Amino acid sequence: MNLFCHPISPYARKAMILARYHRLEIAETRPEKEGAKGYIAGDNPLGKIPALEWKPDQYLFDSPVICEYLDSLGNAPLLPKSGDARYLNLWQHALGDGLSDAVYNYRQETVRPKSLHWDEAINRHETAIVQSIETLERICKWIDGPWTYGNLAIVCALDYASYRAGHLNWQDRAPGLENWKSNFENDPHYTATFGYETA
Repeated sequence: MNLFCHPISPYARKAMILARYHRLEIAETRPEKEGAKGYIAGDNPLGKIPALEWKPDQYLFDSPVICEYLDSLGNAPLLPKSGDARYLNLWQHALGDGLSDAVYNYRQETVRPKSLHWDEAINRHETAIVQSIETLERICKWIDGPWTYGNLAIVCALDYASYRAGHLNWQDRAPGLENWKSNFENDPHYTATFGYETA
């Protein structure tokens, strides 16, 4: 299998962490090294990362589908098969992805020339970031660890928020959440996929 990915993408990084966590033999290809600038050619109609070539010329996307598939290959999958725990994990995963979405959308709006800024959209995305952080601060005491299917997306989203929306200083807004996240920062799967210092 070949995973088209880059650690700066929180969506791709989730898959990279899962592959390492479950010790899966997966090649990792960074599209920019192939001259694609973050997009991939082939049978992935969206062209975005992550994309998993799970069978010859067949791609899985988007990131929750890839993550659930990779997790299913592990000897001890992180995502519970049923019950409340399954849906709490899926909810946490969706909250993490939603935070990443808000950061990405905020970034896309603010890198435009100033004359093209849409202030209403910028404020909307910034509000979503702040509200997501506030929600995570309230629930961080009962988010499990070390790795779960739910917190995987949250950890990746928080690093992405630091990188692309650092002006919001989420750590100052959510000291409990910052303390919770610090438990991951010496984890080998975390450190092996942390790409922001070299971005």
